[in-house]
Amino acid sequence: MQDGLPGPAPFPTCCCRPAKSGRRANEQKRRGHRMRRRTWTIGTTALALGGMMWAAHQSGVLSTLTGTRLSAVRSWGYQLQNLDKTFDALAASDTDLLVVDFSMSQSAGQPMKPLDPAEVERLKTRPNGGRRIVLAYFSIGEAEEYRFYWNPGWKTSPPSWLIAENCRWPRNHLVRFWEDGWKDIIIRGDDSYLARIQAAGFDGVYLDRVDVYDDIKDRHPRARADMIAFVGEMAREARRNQPGFLVVAQNAEDLLDSTDYRASIDGLAKEDMLYGVRGTGSRNPPDMIAWSRERIDKLKRDGKAILVAEYLTSQDQIASASREFASLGYVPVYPPRALDGSDALKSLPSADRTEQYGTPEYAAQNCDGVWKKGS
Repeated sequence: MQDGLPGPAPFPTCCCRPAKSGRRANEQKRRGHRMRRRTWTIGTTALALGGMMWAAHQSGVLSTLTGTRLSAVRSWGYQLQNLDKTFDALAASDTDLLVVDFSMSQSAGQPMKPLDPAEVERLKTRPNGGRRIVLAYFSIGEAEEYRFYWNPGWKTSPPSWLIAENCRWPRNHLVRFWEDGWKDIIIRGDDSYLARIQAAGFDGVYLDRVDVYDDIKDRHPRARADMIAFVGEMAREARRNQPGFLVVAQNAEDLLDSTDYRASIDGLAKEDMLYGVRGTGSRNPPDMIAWSRERIDKLKRDGKAILVAEYLTSQDQIASASREFASLGYVPVYPPRALDGSDALKSLPSADRTEQYGTPEYAAQNCDGVWKKGS
């Protein structure tokens, strides 16, 4: 490949009335002029406002303003696996927001089943009858082998947009997200992944692997700009079909320096903000935390919601992190890294962490970034 990446209404008709004479007629005429001027002013103002609203809608600004309802979120849940086993518990929870997978497992050997509108509606309804925001997990920077769009033949004859498997998360493949072939699958048309999510009734999407651009920027120098453009295109398409549709991005806080990118999204979720980059439960270096905060707070000043996910296994660390996030105005959740609904406080032994996909320990042992060691 040239980029150096590995291949795989009508006006009413007036009635005529007899003309009035004298002062009364002149006064009537002046009143008519004033009324017409006033009506014209109101009409042109309404047209101008309408034009501004249309322009705001087209640019995504209007839709992100509706997204400020995320600012009312004070608790959230994040689960992608075992939805079939914990669905009732999730529906009975009192969290303000849920991030769940678009599909859930069936019996062994069966493909994943997309959530239907009735199931999504159950999740959106709290036990007291109130409403809850439900976002669909949506990986836009990697192709997943367990999705409806995956073609097993791609492993031996990959399309031009497919790059390589992510060492940290097997069965997930990095993509050239800027290529039309990938966009046609993921965001364009009535049968795209995005269209299916919207048809199921989700309030919005939770974008994962936005940060894939950082993994391939050395081989594709326009990766950062292309990701900003891609998220913008996705957000416009989503809101064209469903005004007010929410877009929350995960990680990739470097993109928050872009005003266009910040205008495209309604909030950010940051993983491993305080702990876990270099080891499970290990505090991140102060300069790393400060760098992320500086960019995240730009979005916060825009009035957008900030969510954080820390994969901690210590109650003391969870309590400490909660105090810190409360002072920052961020909304935390503490799930297991497998995002399977299990108890995060039942820590895996250190030796087992090297065998659990996605952990820093697994990555250190097997991967060089997202690439398999020695590849």
